[in-house]
Amino acid sequence: MYGWFRTVVFFIAIFAFLLFVPTYLYADLGDTVLKYKMTSPDVLELQEKLSKLGFFEGNEFTNYFGDKTKQAVLDFQKSIDIKVDGIVGKETAKYINMKIQQLILFEKTNRTLQLGDHGDIVADLQKKLTNLGFYEGEINGAYDELTKTSIEKFQTDQGLEATGIAEQQTLIKLYTAYDRYEADRAALSRRTAGKQIVDYAKQYLGVKYKWAGSTPKGFDCSGFTQYIFKSFGVNLEHSASSQFNSGEKISKENLEPGDLVFFSTYKKGPSHVGIYVGSNQFIHASSGSKKIMITSLNSSYYLRRYLGARRYNVKPK
Repeated sequence: MYGWFRTVVFFIAIFAFLLFVPTYLYADLGDTVLKYKMTSPDVLELQEKLSKLGFFEGNEFTNYFGDKTKQAVLDFQKSIDIKVDGIVGKETAKYINMKIQQLILFEKTNRTLQLGDHGDIVADLQKKLTNLGFYEGEINGAYDELTKTSIEKFQTDQGLEATGIAEQQTLIKLYTAYDRYEADRAALSRRTAGKQIVDYAKQYLGVKYKWAGSTPKGFDCSGFTQYIFKSFGVNLEHSASSQFNSGEKISKENLEPGDLVFFSTYKKGPSHVGIYVGSNQFIHASSGSKKIMITSLNSSYYLRRYLGARRYNVKPK
């Protein structure tokens, strides 16, 4: 009876812990509000995630938000006691992404590693402990005494019982701590690269605007961003719409230097692009001013034409 009670308490603790997994681990669903009768690639992603969570039956996914998708959203919203309206806004998307992350983490950690175990999974454990500063031995895939001692140190650091056995609760905390470590490293690298991109782009302030231009003899907007990013190993197509349809979606409040910002100017859809430089400003090839210049995102012209932003995987030089 006591063993059964401990098991229940253990799994409640796991899910309570998972509830507070940092939001930076979540996927991108939620950038666009999804509603009944909409057609969007994001609807397909929504259907796939709801299917994994058991709310969307079958594996025939489409871009159309029909009756089946709406019912799946309603059922999901009821299950977590949030507003039941069949609309996937930021709150619903947040909980869908959170539940998916819980599921992935739970599946990855549904095992126990202990003294005497061997294999790639032990090597991965040792690698994570090394990067987090708890293991100083050889990454050899052998759960030896040194690995056991390192797990004990990690468990003590996390407020767990120091058993030296890497069971699910320990592994959940280890994976989450390592994800934070990787995210922090990636963020630092991205910020460094973003500053380098901005500094490089500023060298061309004043260069003349030239339709279809993509060299320092003259740039148009997408030719300028293409040229700058090529110097950092990222090959972009020479059109604002193509650049808008690649990269990672970034909300306006999360802009960082080096992100691309897009606008709908002379035609519907993305028709102008620039590079965010920070302080709510961007550098771009302006057809109106006929040169490379820095402009505020809050300027009356660009504020009402802002379309979105994209981030690319750029490494510092």
